[in-house]
Amino acid sequence: MSLGRTLMRFAFLAAIGHQITYTLVEGGIFADTRERISAMHPKLDEFIHCHLCVGTWSGIVLAGVYRPNLLADAVGERPSGVRRVADLIGDAFLIALGTRLWNEVLGLMRREVQLKQRTVEAVERADEIRIERPSMPAISVRT
Repeated sequence: MSLGRTLMRFAFLAAIGHQITYTLVEGGIFADTRERISAMHPKLDEFIHCHLCVGTWSGIVLAGVYRPNLLADAVGERPSGVRRVADLIGDAFLIALGTRLWNEVLGLMRREVQLKQRTVEAVERADEIRIERPSMPAISVRT
């Protein structure tokens, strides 16, 4: 497999891992499930709210399902069983690392957008001019 194809496969698997992780840890669709799991044990609560933990396990599952062979040698001979297992484990953690990279980069971007949004809202609030009923001095002539 070419280096470009291998890198593309890694990027896609890492992006998939990020989406799985983000959906499980923060997605509204799994909020009830997270609450039930959290109630079972404090360690499970810690796990289900941890991007690194869920990302690692999603990397393991993705490596097991897709068998990307990201770390496999380009040599034509078939590697031993131990080497194949080591490659699979390495691929799993490499995908988990890529998942973490996606999480961090997109998290930084999300925080930057939130900061800009708060700045815009603050400027808009400062620019609001509240004009109550204007009072102008006048001369009243009463008869």
